[in-house]
Amino acid sequence: MTEEATIQKSLIEQIFDEMFASIEGREGGEYDAETIQKLKQLASSGDLKRAPQVTEAIRTALRETP
Repeated sequence: MTEEATIQKSLIEQIFDEMFASIEGREGGEYDAETIQKLKQLASSGDLKRAPQVTEAIRTALRETP
């Protein structure tokens, strides 16, 4: 039998994946692709837990919305 190298994501990574899938799938485009990308970068660097950085990422998108 051949062993498969399976890399399982941590629970936190699975939660982030589900959260971003939900945000991206929302109707009405509450968050643009750039904002979602910024939030993903914060998540991957461990900075998603830092409220000021998350707030700034979202606030930037709100300022740019006409």
